[in-house]
Formats: sequence, structure tokens, C-alpha cells
Amino acid sequence: MEGERTVLLRSGAVKVRLRHSSRARRLRLVLIPGVGPELVVPARTGARAIDGALTTLAPWLEKALARQQPDALGLARAGVAWHGGEAVPLRRITAKRLSAEWSAGALELRAPDAAGASAALERWYRSEARAALEAAIDRQAPALGVAPTTIAVRDQRTRWGSCSARGTLSFSWRLLLAPSWVLEDVVCHELCHLRVANHSQAFWRLFAAHRPGVDSRPWLRAHGGELAAYRPADSIGSP
Repeated sequence: MEGERTVLLRSGAVKVRLRHSSRARRLRLVLIPGVGPELVVPARTGARAIDGALTTLAPWLEKALARQQPDALGLARAGVAWHGGEAVPLRRITAKRLSAEWSAGALELRAPDAAGASAALERWYRSEARAALEAAIDRQAPALGVAPTTIAVRDQRTRWGSCSARGTLSFSWRLLLAPSWVLEDVVCHELCHLRVANHSQAFWRLFAAHRPGVDSRPWLRAHGGELAAYRPADSIGSP
């Protein structure tokens, strides 16, 4: 039953990819930049249930597609990387071993070719993201009276952060590309889940008490697609 379905929206026909998952517990529609709409399908789900879910979720898909603002941030720009929402100049140097380090006001990438430079840049992103996330957790966790058991930095594209029942917090390294207040907001959100596992009123009261007047969700709705679509290779220009 792998394949795709065509959903008729007011704006036209849209193809939705089906991805079957043995771990999924419910049908879930996600919009993945560079891939398109994808319906996550639990095991042993019939065709009628799939078609019914797509009909029910069609209004959400129409709104999600309309919210997309490709290239609004200009992330896919050669010659720069991104840190805390700010452009960082890149300099490439041909070398056998991969490395990325600050030098003379620029991030210097050493690699034998463009593919190596891209790999070095992604490694740098992950390292810098972990440092920024751990610092944000250290700042906020004591006030909330919580302590995560493990912090994982991954290439999540549909969830910027998550909190497991065992206290593991997982974050996307792509948060490093966003303004620092967005990263801080997502960190607070997941730390709050260590106290309140759901999104009840109690959760939002707790979150608002620690992040008064701040809400990164509109920013992520507007620009999250561009963050998810960004590839380190986009930043690699000619030597």
C-alpha cells in the first residue's frame, strides 16, 4: 500500500506521499519542505481509513501550503553560514582533513572538495547547536526545577523539539539557524514538558510564567519550512 494519493484542494490537486510506520499510533499528515505532504500511516491501516483521513485533513493541508514562505530568510545563500539568525561569512580552504573554525572574522572550512566542505559545515552546525542548547537548558532548567536525563541533537525536520517519557530532550540542529530567542523558546517548551507532559492549560500557564509575552510558534510557522529545506551544501560556493 506504499505509494501516494491525490488530494483535491481549492487551489488544485496535490499529491500526498504515504509512509507506513510500525511505530505510528495514528494517521498524521506532515508537510516536509523539499518533499511535500506526507501521510504517516500506522501498520494495518486500510485504504478507506487513509482516504477518510486525507479528506478530513485537507483543510489543514490547504492552510499549511498557503503559509509557506520559501526563501523569506534567504538561507540558501552561497558564501555564508547561519548562527542565531545572523549570517556568518564563510571561507573555503583546500585541505585533506575536514575542519571548521573561526579565523579572521569568518568561519574557515577546510576540506578537499565541496562535498567535504558541506560535511564540515554540518558538523559545525551540530556542535554549535549542542553548545547553544545546553547553555539555554542550563539557564532555564533551575527556575523550572527540572533536569533532562539526556540531550540529543538530531536533524529533525517536522518537530523542532521533543520530550520523551524518560526525560530525554531532542532538538533539531536547525534551530541554530533561527534567532536565538526562538531556540530559547523551544528549549523552554520542552523543559516544561518535564513537568507537564501534555499541552493542557496547566502546561501553557507554566510556559507563559517562564516566557512571558514570547511565542515562537508564529515565527516557526512562517519560516520553519525554509529552515527544514536548508542544506549545508547551499552555503558552499566556489573556493
